[in-house]
Amino acid sequence: MKYTCVLILFLFSQVIQADITDASQPHREKLDQAFLATLQKHKLNTIGVAVIKSGQIQWTGHYGQQAPGIPASETTLFDVGSITKLVTTQTVLQLVQAGKINLDEPMSEHWVDPDIIDDERHLKLTPRMVLTHSTGFANWRFFSEDRKLKFINPPGTHYSYSGEGFQYLAKFIENKLDTSFEALAQEYVFTPAGMSNVSMSVNKALYHDIAQALDKGGEFYGHYCRPGGWCSNEGTTSVAGSMVITVQDLSRFLIWSMNNSGLNSELQQQINTIKAEQPLVKGFQCEKLPNAHCPSRQGYGLGWNVTEFKGGRLIGHGGSDWSLITLAYYYPATQDGVVILLNGPSDFAMKAMINAITILDPSSPKLHEYLFRSER
Repeated sequence: MKYTCVLILFLFSQVIQADITDASQPHREKLDQAFLATLQKHKLNTIGVAVIKSGQIQWTGHYGQQAPGIPASETTLFDVGSITKLVTTQTVLQLVQAGKINLDEPMSEHWVDPDIIDDERHLKLTPRMVLTHSTGFANWRFFSEDRKLKFINPPGTHYSYSGEGFQYLAKFIENKLDTSFEALAQEYVFTPAGMSNVSMSVNKALYHDIAQALDKGGEFYGHYCRPGGWCSNEGTTSVAGSMVITVQDLSRFLIWSMNNSGLNSELQQQINTIKAEQPLVKGFQCEKLPNAHCPSRQGYGLGWNVTEFKGGRLIGHGGSDWSLITLAYYYPATQDGVVILLNGPSDFAMKAMINAITILDPSSPKLHEYLFRSER
């Protein structure tokens, strides 16, 4: 009986173990070759990657160019898109633990967006709804014809991914605490996590270190600019996207977070538990990638994306924009994780992400998601 129990525990541990690639010294030349080939095959501008093993950074890699004539390096800042929401989430949860805000308090006492001031449903909005993407807002107001914020679902009833919700939450917090959100992130996240090469705001002093976003023709429109000519202004802060950070600092953040970042067990449990389920799992065709764990459920706990599969779960977030596809995640059971930052036209980078995940974590359940997204 004793040996049977040991065998069962051993087999169970094999199921939940992440199959993340060994990036120790003997394997790094092959990793370099694989990522250089990915860079060239998919016509990317820049790649930044990291492997985390047992809660420690084992290896980082940087490929391509930061700008013409400047190779990517450890000091290169990457726009990570919606991975920004993880920093925002951890800042919010630290404020909750400190008693500065409450997850279930109405945000209307300190902020109401002018676009919805006449819609009484704004009275129901809470920070918890934002973190679980159930505010009822669309992703961005500028996707609508009138470019105004509006409810597409009643608050708290349906999953609907929303960057607007995160911006709304930041405005509420800034008004309530009379402090800029980035200052709060610095105090509650950047400093305790040991992050010194990161910015959530447009800062021209950092432009020299940011990987340039180029379109398919190789044109650069400017940092924080889009092909249509729109640019974010100096000092603008986005808590939902556009944070720039080095691979090393994002890895440090992931490690700090997987070690609970000082949060109590109740908050950590709510991070790790799906509260708002995403329906996209129904579209996965797991038979196409038989060696990758097939997700059984996927959705959001408090701010973090949770993927459940047989024997384990994965916690993280991705990002996407016209010039980037990014991903950072870890397995709580092993404290192994990866960071993958791809700077290049998004349709090229989406296919490259499948390559990158396969190189670093060939059994990752995230492979099914990115295959599904690349085929849509």
